[in-house]
Amino acid sequence: MVLGSFRFGRMALLLAGAALLSCSACSGDDPPGGDLEQRGHIRVVWLRGTPYEMGQQHALLLYDELVEGKRYIEDDFLFSTMLNYAQTVHLDDTAAQWSYPAVLEECRGLADGMNGEWTVEDCLVLNYGDIVMEAVQLAGLGCSQFVATDAATADGALVHGRNLDWWEVEIIERFPVIFVREPADGIPWVSVGFPANMSPYTGMNLAGIAVASNEVGSPTDSEVRTEGQSHVQMVREILRRATTLEEAEEFLRSQEHGSAEILVVSDGPQRKAASFEMTAVHLQARYLDGDGLLFTTNHFISPQMQIAQEPEPVGSSSWNRFERLRQLLSPEMPDSLYGDLDVPASISILRDTFNPTTMLWEDPLSMDGAALATNGTLQSVVFLPAKGLFWVAIGEVPTAVRSFVGFSVPALCGEPSPLLPDPASYPAAQ
Repeated sequence: MVLGSFRFGRMALLLAGAALLSCSACSGDDPPGGDLEQRGHIRVVWLRGTPYEMGQQHALLLYDELVEGKRYIEDDFLFSTMLNYAQTVHLDDTAAQWSYPAVLEECRGLADGMNGEWTVEDCLVLNYGDIVMEAVQLAGLGCSQFVATDAATADGALVHGRNLDWWEVEIIERFPVIFVREPADGIPWVSVGFPANMSPYTGMNLAGIAVASNEVGSPTDSEVRTEGQSHVQMVREILRRATTLEEAEEFLRSQEHGSAEILVVSDGPQRKAASFEMTAVHLQARYLDGDGLLFTTNHFISPQMQIAQEPEPVGSSSWNRFERLRQLLSPEMPDSLYGDLDVPASISILRDTFNPTTMLWEDPLSMDGAALATNGTLQSVVFLPAKGLFWVAIGEVPTAVRSFVGFSVPALCGEPSPLLPDPASYPAAQ
C-alpha cells in the first residue's frame, strides 16, 4: 500500500497524541483567507480560519451562486414548501437551538457577508435539512453505500463507494462544489456539496476518515422527533475531529439524535468501517464482516433496529439496491466482483442498473430507484481513504453516468509531495 506523505502526516499526528490538527496543516503561515478555483465544471472552494471567517469567505467567493440559489429556493415548490413549513412549526428556532456552534457561526458569517440576501435562519434551516426532510416526510430517496477491504479488494486496501440520491435540483446540478475546509481548531477536511452546504452528506478528512449519509425511508413515528442534533451536521463534526473509527463512534454515541439516518464511516489507514444505524431512540453499529464487506441502502439491517422502522417489502427500491449490492459484492454470488474491487470496479457498481426483482436492466434515466444507479443521483463518489484520494461525479443528474474526476485531499490541503489520483479521471459511461 503506497501512502506517501499522507501516512507520515497521520503517524506524526498519532505519535504527538493530538486529537486535532490546526489550520497550519494545510495553509502554512498564510493568514486565514478563502480561495476559489474552477476545475472543469466543478468549483473548488478553500475556506480557512474560524467558522465565522469561513462563512464570510463562503459569501464572498460564491456570492452570485448564493443569490441565484436563494431565488431558486423561493421559486421552487418543494423547497419553498419545506421552508414555509419549517417556519410555521418553528423549525428555524429549533435549528438555531440544536445546531453545532461551528454551523451557527458559519451561518452568521455567511449572512453578514450576503448583505441581506440570506438570513441566518435561511442558512440554518438548509443545514438542518435531514430533520426538516423527515418532518415533511419526503419519500423516494435512493442512496447506496458499500465498503470493501482485505481479500475483497484487488490490493487489500479499503475502498468506499456511495451514491447520494435525492431528486433533480437544478441549482445543485449547475453549481457543484468541492469544499476544502482548513479550520482553526480541527482537522482539515473536504466535502462534496453545493453553495450554502455547510453540513455535508459526503466528505473525507486529512486523517483518512471518510463519511457519507443515507436517509432511512420508513422509520416509525416513535423513533423520530423534530428536535435534536442533525446527523449531517454530525458528519461535519466527525470530519473535523475524528482520526479513527473509534473516535467517530464515541462521538456518535454521545450525541442527542433527532432523525433516522445511516452514517457509514470508513477508516482507511486502519482498514475499518462501520454503518451506524440511528434514530432519536436507538443506535446500532454494523462493522465489516468476515469477508471484509459492508453495504447499506435506505433501511436498517441490524436485528435490533427492526422495531425502529416499517418492514421493508421485497421488491422495494431499498430492498432492490441492497440485494444487488449483495449480488455484486458477496464472494459466493455468480456476478460478484469480490477480490477484484478497485476504483473502476467500484464505479461500475455505482453505475449498475440491474433490477434483481424484475431481472431486467433498467433505463438509467428513468428508473426511479429501481436499481443502484438511480436517475436522481446527485453525488457519486469512490474513496480510497488511506491514500487520501477520491473520484467524484457531480453536476447534471444522474451523476453516476458522468465522468468521475479525481482529487487528492493532501494535495488540496497543500501537503508536500502528495499522492495524486491516477488516472486523473474516469470517462462518462457510454
